[in-house]
Amino acid sequence: MRRFYQESWQGIPFTHFTQTHFFHLADAKFYSVFYEELFRRYQNWDDLPETWRKNKTADAVWLAERIKTHQKDESHSLRVLSIGSGVGYMERMLIREMRGSIELYVNEPSTVCMKWLRRLIPSDKIFIGLPPGCLSPDITYDVIYLSAVDYGIPQAQLEHTLDMLRFLLRPGGEIICLSASLLKEENLLASFVNFAKNILRGMLHYLGIRRQQFWGWRRTKSEYRQLFRNCGYKNIEDGILDDGFKTYWICGNTGDGFQVQASDETEAPKEQN
Repeated sequence: MRRFYQESWQGIPFTHFTQTHFFHLADAKFYSVFYEELFRRYQNWDDLPETWRKNKTADAVWLAERIKTHQKDESHSLRVLSIGSGVGYMERMLIREMRGSIELYVNEPSTVCMKWLRRLIPSDKIFIGLPPGCLSPDITYDVIYLSAVDYGIPQAQLEHTLDMLRFLLRPGGEIICLSASLLKEENLLASFVNFAKNILRGMLHYLGIRRQQFWGWRRTKSEYRQLFRNCGYKNIEDGILDDGFKTYWICGNTGDGFQVQASDETEAPKEQN
């Protein structure tokens, strides 16, 4: 794992609306203020940066095809849960791609970023708070996915969350993690260089030359695979999406006889557990 830092997001510099913290992870208050600023600048989904929207659309198309493999017949509506839905652009595109064959639930730590998504998702299918505690134990899902949210979750909390989410999957159900923060495997020299860079970043931050926010952690493929194994997932697969940003994906299921073949558009080494 490696820490990483951000100065802006969605074209919005953090220093324009809040104080950044080099050692403290962005908290709920930070995101609330950020989304208030985002909604002040952008009026709807189509105003968001075009490159980002294209990337997320490609991810949603891939995700929809993956979810459809769980569909037994056309009359079977798939129940899907999004963990950390954000402004909901992925969810908007997923609903469009699934064409009525999906019952979508969403989760977010705060209500602030739900402004647009509430137009699409009924209030009884929205869970506000930190998973798994905020989720209903009586609702199970065919698929649960996390799209570009894992970076902001500490290791122990992420492992606990993934472990508990497994019990909310139906037999054969699958969990999918799309990560925008993949870290390449490093040798000792690369680790030292990164350590030195972080010292320099810290100096620039506290001198007021380049203010950065501690944004989260990058993880390697081997760390993601071990994480999924630790949480009891079976038939683990992973690969890289052809979405312009080379988004990494990894998934695993409950091991009840269900197994999906990887798409031809991805590189997907597979592990059997």
